[in-house]
Amino acid sequence: MSYLTMLLLAVYPALALYAALNDFRHYRIPNWLNLAIFGSFFPVALLLGMPWDVFLWHLVGFATVFGIMFVAFMLTPAGKFGGGDAKMIAASAIWIDWQHLPDYAVMIALAGGVLAIIMWGWRILQIEYGVWMQGDATLRKVMSYHVKLPYGAAIAAGGIYAYTLSWWKTLLVG
Repeated sequence: MSYLTMLLLAVYPALALYAALNDFRHYRIPNWLNLAIFGSFFPVALLLGMPWDVFLWHLVGFATVFGIMFVAFMLTPAGKFGGGDAKMIAASAIWIDWQHLPDYAVMIALAGGVLAIIMWGWRILQIEYGVWMQGDATLRKVMSYHVKLPYGAAIAAGGIYAYTLSWWKTLLVG
């Protein structure tokens, strides 16, 4: 495998990991990053010689996931499902074969569950610290907040997992 092929195959995982880290740091996935995830698919697929029928199925998968995410975002109460998350799910979907989109969805859900448990545990540790070190006023303050989930990490985990199962696997394995 050439260095160029390895570099091109690393584009999506690198962007997905960067989005996950950005979401952890700022609880936000910028539009430019979702656009980079989506837009980089086209030159990478063409440079690596993706067959046209596979290419078209990737587009169908993206369109389907985009439609589902658009409806989900519009029907969800404000603050419960982030627009950046919806865009990242759709943008990442273009990198995944049509038949592996269910794997993508399941892995996002599983990774999201693990993420929720970890973040909830972290929040409990913060509460414990607040009670023992700061007193009752801090406990009321800490308990009033909801746990934020940087869901970009779960999306990246699901996307990278499904990416390794799809057409790109033929290039990864050799």
